[in-house]
Amino acid sequence: MMKRRWLLGILIGALTLALVSGCTPNQSGNGADPKSASTPVEKQTNPVKPAPNNDMVPVKVYFGTHDGRYVVAEVHSLKNDSQLMQRALEVMAAGPTNPELVAVIPKATQVRSVVVRDKTAFVDFSAEIAKRGFGGSATEILAVGAIVNTLTEFPDVERVQILVEGKKVDTLFGHLDVFDPLSRSPGIIKNK
Repeated sequence: MMKRRWLLGILIGALTLALVSGCTPNQSGNGADPKSASTPVEKQTNPVKPAPNNDMVPVKVYFGTHDGRYVVAEVHSLKNDSQLMQRALEVMAAGPTNPELVAVIPKATQVRSVVVRDKTAFVDFSAEIAKRGFGGSATEILAVGAIVNTLTEFPDVERVQILVEGKKVDTLFGHLDVFDPLSRSPGIIKNK
């Protein structure tokens, strides 16, 4: 009886995780493996368009809600140069300015680089991002959603490949598969 309750709890947790994560699997779309099925990419209504010079530009950076269900954008004015995407993620690592929002990645996390190739942003974080015990499955969903949604605000990014110390990883906090490039997750965005 106890074993049956334990299994039921795991099943309910897995289903909840799948629903909340927006089921953002690999985007290869080859149809051979359910894990690699593609999901539609949301059309961006107001993408950030860099100005022709190095002026400051508004950039949406996503953070989590206290209830662990959504990400919400804070708009930050950042220098418009070749490091703009990296700077946006550094703002994310520093944490929100709005007290109604929460940090979604460990503060000690360093953004090593962001490189865009073929509409995929390859973002390389320091090992601190994969700190076990930082958060549970809800925090991991918010962290991944915030990273991906922040970078897909840029018009030349449709997918995000998360790297840790230059290598692909299976998961950040032990709950969500991040091995393949991920697409925008509009279902977890809460508009103010």
